[in-house]
Amino acid sequence: MNSRRRSPSDLGLELWDLVKEAGEDGMPRETALDHMTSNQFEIAKVWDRDHMCEKERECFLYVLGQYLITRDPQMSVLALNREIELLYRRAVRLHRSAIAPLGEEGRQSPQLRVVHTALAGMIEAAAPLRHAGFSADVVVRHSTGT
Repeated sequence: MNSRRRSPSDLGLELWDLVKEAGEDGMPRETALDHMTSNQFEIAKVWDRDHMCEKERECFLYVLGQYLITRDPQMSVLALNREIELLYRRAVRLHRSAIAPLGEEGRQSPQLRVVHTALAGMIEAAAPLRHAGFSADVVVRHSTGT
């Protein structure tokens, strides 16, 4: 593990190379932690997603407990199912903790109505996936009848 200060781009490039070397099987988080701290790893992931994916035209994904770099659409779907589920759960939690306790009287401000509408939209947008157990495959099968 390297705990000295390093730039996000250096960390990102190192992580990208580590994950790329792991190939189709992917790389567990622990492998990266042999080379960088947990905080550095988080910084590296963000940098890779913000910069390397567009530059290299490849996806940096977390799928089934492994990080991988790929152009496989099915791997992207698996990663996106998981991420959308996390976003959905966070939106529901935010609603329950920051809006619902206020009741109707507390939700009268225009600003709160705007954020309530935004959260409700996120929750509603995830409904088809939520009803399918966050499986895009199940949603497609039900919508096409196959």
